[in-house]
Amino acid sequence: MDPVAPPEGAAPPAPGAPLPSPAAAPRVLGRVALALAVVALVAVAVAVVLLAVPVRVPAVQQCGTPAMYLLDGRVDVVPDPEGRILGPEDEVVTLEPQVAEAARRAPCQERVAARAAPAGLLLAGGFVLGLVAFALELFVVRPRARRAHPGTITPPAPPA
Repeated sequence: MDPVAPPEGAAPPAPGAPLPSPAAAPRVLGRVALALAVVALVAVAVAVVLLAVPVRVPAVQQCGTPAMYLLDGRVDVVPDPEGRILGPEDEVVTLEPQVAEAARRAPCQERVAARAAPAGLLLAGGFVLGLVAFALELFVVRPRARRAHPGTITPPAPPA
C-alpha cells in the first residue's frame, strides 16, 4: 500500500488545496511534553534552592541548610525561661529577652519546616510531571511521528 495515496473511498484533495500535515498531532503533543518537562525542571530547581539556602536563628543557632538539618537529625537549641543557652564552647550565654523570645517562638525545626514542606511538594510534583512528560514523549509522540514519516526511518539491514 502506498503511504501517500488517500485511503479507499476518500476523495482526492482538490488541486491547489494544502495537504493536511500528518505530523501536526505529534508536533502539538511534542510541545506539550516539552512544556511539562520544562515545568518539572523548574519545580525541581526551585526545590533545590529552597533546600540549599541556610537557615539560622539569629544569635542562637546556625541551623544549616534545610536538607542537611533533616538528614543529620539536628536538635534545636532553645533558650530556657531565663534566656540562657550553651554557647559554642559549652559556656552558658545569656541572651537578651527579645532574642530569647524570638528563638523560642521559631526554633530551627519550624524554620526548616517552613522551607522543607514546600520544597518536598515541588520535588514530588516535578518528579510526577517529568514522568508524565517522558511517558507522553516515549509512548505517544515518538510512535505517531514514526507513523507520520514511515520512510525517514530505515530498518536495520538483515544479518548476512
